Amino acid sequence: MMYFDRLHTKRITLREVLEKGPEFVPCVYDAITAMIVEKRGFNAMCFSGANFAAYYAGVPDIGLITPTETKTMVSNITKVTNIPMIVDIDTGYGNELNAIRTAVDMAESGAMAVHMEDQAFPKRCGHLNGKTVIPRDEYIRKVRAVADALKGSDCMLIARTDSYLGYGVDEAIERNKRSLEAGADIAFTEGARTREDIEKIAQSVDGWNMFDMCHGGASPDLTFEELVQMGYRLVTCPTLPVAALNKFKEGTQKVFEVKNDFFLNGFKENCMNGLGFFEFLGIAEWYSHGQKYDPSMNAASHTDVLD
Repeated sequence: MMYFDRLHTKRITLREVLEKGPEFVPCVYDAITAMIVEKRGFNAMCFSGANFAAYYAGVPDIGLITPTETKTMVSNITKVTNIPMIVDIDTGYGNELNAIRTAVDMAESGAMAVHMEDQAFPKRCGHLNGKTVIPRDEYIRKVRAVADALKGSDCMLIARTDSYLGYGVDEAIERNKRSLEAGADIAFTEGARTREDIEKIAQSVDGWNMFDMCHGGASPDLTFEELVQMGYRLVTCPTLPVAALNKFKEGTQKVFEVKNDFFLNGFKENCMNGLGFFEFLGIAEWYSHGQKYDPSMNAASHTDVLD
């Protein structure tokens, strides 16, 4: 997808994807991870606030990222991809009015869904202890405000509750039900601790439910197939970028030991090195388009290897 294609392309919405059936959605944090996910064949992706905080600013997921930083990256991603993206907007960064502006900004930047949680600000990762949530009525007011603001647009609202840890499964279910009544499109309970409660949530909430698959987090490991059987429509996976980080750590250790990059030959089949990296980013398409206006513009090729 060329950088300017978003201006002229009718993009598929997340609603259209989910209407076809349950979907497994990996998380991304920048343009290149999003491009990899799209080119691998996934039908949707989720912009992870936790991963973005780590990879963009080197900070933990405790409410330190600003909505402006998020909006800029969301816009960058949606310019070079075409599959729908869910965007994590944390608490909406304030009250009903702040949440409205945040959600609308993300929608205008290309988000096809936002998910907003009921934690008190500053929030923290949903799989950490020590979370606090705002009163139920206050949360529902924020959900209604954002749902009203997004009504008629292609951007869906995923209402996330973190109340399970402090108040139990029944309160989480009640918040889910109330959020859907207030206009949310999908209900999302973060950090449920048992298989029984995870299934109870999906069976008790009449509507589309989302689950966050996070190996090593608060919730038990369940397969996508098991979650679909329970009744979940959308399953996201924020731990995928950690795999890339682990590979980078391995590569860093190898380079530190041998002081060269020749070991990359072992990854030749899947490795994007040299011009291949730029080819993945669409360098041929960029130069081909440029030659429409300047025929003398040279296409890129590998530099000749000297004897």
